[in-house]
Amino acid sequence: MRDTAILVAGVCLFSVLLGVPAAWCISTLQFRGRGLLSVLLVLPLAVPPYVAAFASTEAREAFIPTLVQIRLEMGVDAYLKFELIHRFAWLILIFSAVLYPYVFLACRSAFSGSSRRLAEASRALGAGGWATFRKINLPLARPALVAGLFLVAMEVINDYGAVHHLGINTMTVTIFRTWFSLGELETARRLAGWMLLGIFTLVLLEQWQRGRRGFLSGQEGIPPRPKCGVAGSIICWLVCMIPVALGLLVPLFILVQWWRASTRPDAAPEIFAAARNSLFLGVGVTLACLLLGLVIAGVARFTKRRSDRLMAQASGIAGYASPGAVMAAGVFALAAALRAWFPPESWLGARLLSDSLLWLGFGLTARYIAIAIQMTRQSQSLIPLVNDRAASTLGRGPLQSFISIHLPLMRPALAGAAILIFVDVCKELPLCLMLRTFDFETLGTWTWGLADQGQIWATAAPSLVLILTCLLGLTLVEIFGWRHQRRRQP
Repeated sequence: MRDTAILVAGVCLFSVLLGVPAAWCISTLQFRGRGLLSVLLVLPLAVPPYVAAFASTEAREAFIPTLVQIRLEMGVDAYLKFELIHRFAWLILIFSAVLYPYVFLACRSAFSGSSRRLAEASRALGAGGWATFRKINLPLARPALVAGLFLVAMEVINDYGAVHHLGINTMTVTIFRTWFSLGELETARRLAGWMLLGIFTLVLLEQWQRGRRGFLSGQEGIPPRPKCGVAGSIICWLVCMIPVALGLLVPLFILVQWWRASTRPDAAPEIFAAARNSLFLGVGVTLACLLLGLVIAGVARFTKRRSDRLMAQASGIAGYASPGAVMAAGVFALAAALRAWFPPESWLGARLLSDSLLWLGFGLTARYIAIAIQMTRQSQSLIPLVNDRAASTLGRGPLQSFISIHLPLMRPALAGAAILIFVDVCKELPLCLMLRTFDFETLGTWTWGLADQGQIWATAAPSLVLILTCLLGLTLVEIFGWRHQRRRQP
């Protein structure tokens, strides 16, 4: 628990240092290349943390002589302390480099809109840039910043590949070890329960601090962004390119070098099979999430019962707030309960075995359906209620109104949700490791298996395929969103 807390605190701090200045430059200043940088700053999300950890192997090994020197001069105790600090520092850097886009996206939205108008008024009254940022921009962006940091914390807690590779004993690693190494399934379930309780405490705290405050989205009367000179543009480019280099360019460069040095033609069929399985799993889970998300969003829109709306709101955060290891423990518990009702000899009982791919799809759908629910409900909230009343006056029921009015207007949000869910499913590691069948390999599990066998350089090919797939999806979402934003903002 202590290691998890240290890791989460460090990653959140460095994610703020990387994401907030970049978001402020993109949102409040006008300089050449701003649109390109806004897209590039999101793309490190395409790099899974465990792939970034594999790519950092040689850089971490370069510090071994220094650690050996510390052991010779200061003793074993000092060596162990510095070696632990060394691993924590690298993990914090790795996670921050690939997860800061959550903070960047949240703060970019918050710094735009009314925040710019108030900041302009502050500067007109004589306040400096730093005072305006500290007293105007940052307080107004606090709900968005906390929401972004919450997503960062959830990703850190959920991770298994990177922390296991660097030997840090987080709660997820403890659940894995208790389950698979010690065979204590019941103990692992209890640990997962306590972990879930702590996470939902964080969820309640995040919801409480936000209260009724929302993201600033007013666009009326916003002044144009001030143009930067040459020196200001250079500083903005440096502020924006440092996170991109750490989270995307450096890992890609290392993986390409490894791929060129360790290409094995005989590995192509295995990579193709893993890519096919990832595609099959991603498409299936995406379709299931979209279908269920539309049903939940429609019920929340047209129902008059408060309990249904609260259930829709809870389902929008519960799955994504549950780490993969916790979700897998819950899926196994559900499978065991159902097998007690249906004997294994029956057709349905055979399909309910815990090693069925159906349970893997179920676990992934339960985890990522929150993305579909949140994006569909957010898009649905922009549709005026008067449209529903007009359709009702014309004799159309809720289902007809939803299909003929809501669904066409929600197509952009549905497309964005589909791409994001597909990307997250392709990157998912803990759930796939725990719920997959013996002969089912995704790009993530195949990459992890190679690294676990010590074939670090061989991870380059599947890692590049995985990253390029995610890059394509994220680029499409960000470019579409940027064009939409350009139509709405000056």
